[in-house]
Amino acid sequence: MKTCLLSVPYDSGHHRKRLAVGPPILIDAVAQQLPAWGHSARKAEVFVDAPFFTEVTTSFAVARAVAKQVAEAKQRGEFPIVFSGNCNAAALGTLSGLQEDLGVIWFDCHGDFNTPETTIGGFLDGMALSIVAGQCWTQLAESIPGYAPVAEDKIILAGARDVDALEAHRLAASAVRLITPATLAQPENAFDDFTLPVHAVYLHLDLDVLDPDYAQVNEYSTPGGLSPETLYHAIDSIRRRYTIAGVGITAYDPSLDPNARIPEVAVEVIKRIVS
Repeated sequence: MKTCLLSVPYDSGHHRKRLAVGPPILIDAVAQQLPAWGHSARKAEVFVDAPFFTEVTTSFAVARAVAKQVAEAKQRGEFPIVFSGNCNAAALGTLSGLQEDLGVIWFDCHGDFNTPETTIGGFLDGMALSIVAGQCWTQLAESIPGYAPVAEDKIILAGARDVDALEAHRLAASAVRLITPATLAQPENAFDDFTLPVHAVYLHLDLDVLDPDYAQVNEYSTPGGLSPETLYHAIDSIRRRYTIAGVGITAYDPSLDPNARIPEVAVEVIKRIVS
C-alpha cells in the first residue's frame, strides 16, 4: 500500500514552534517502519506563505493547504496520515481532502466542542470538533476545498476528561457519542454500543488523550487519560468495525517528552491501522 505522511508543522498559526516541532519527529519514526509493514512512504509538508501570522487566518489557510495535499494523495492511491501541531488543520483538511461520507472518531483529552460564544480561553483548537460539525466559523470552513459538515450522530468523542462547563452542556445536548476513559479501559469492547451510521471513518488522535503518567504529550494534558495499551485495544476495535479512510495525529511537544516515549506510541498506532 502507498502511504502519504503529511507534516503540518503549525501551532496556532506559528510555524515550527511548540507543538509544531512534533510532526517531523513522529513522521521520521513512522517512516522508518512502514517498509517492514509492506508500505511505501511518501513524505510531504505543508507550508503557507502568510504575510502576517494570526491564529485564525493562518490556521484556515493551513487547513486549505492540507485539503489540497490530501486530495492529491487520494488521487495517487495513497493512504493519508497527517501529523499536525493542532487538531483543526489535520481534521478539517483531511476530511475535506478525502471528500467522502465519513464518520469521525476523535480521541482527545479535551472536548474541542466550544464555539466563539462558549469559549473561556479563546483557543481556536478548542473549537475544532465544532467546526467539523459545522457549528461555528462556517464562512472560513467553507473556504476549504471539499469541506462539508459532519452530522453529530456520525461523531464519537473518546477519552475526553477536561471539558469546560459550557462545552459540557453543548456536548450533552448534542448527538455526539461520548466514550469516557473509564469505559475505554474496560476489558470488553468499548465500541459495542457506539455504532456509527457509516462504513468508513476519519480517525483523529490528539496524543494528549494518553495519561501523563506514561508521558507528557503537551502542556494541556491532564490526569485520568488512557494507557498506550488501552489506546491500542481501541484502535483494534475500530478497525474491526470500520474502514479507516484517513488519520490525523496531533499535539505533540517533544520538549516535554525527554525519553521520547510518544514516537513509539505513534509507531504502534500506525502499525495497527495499516498492517
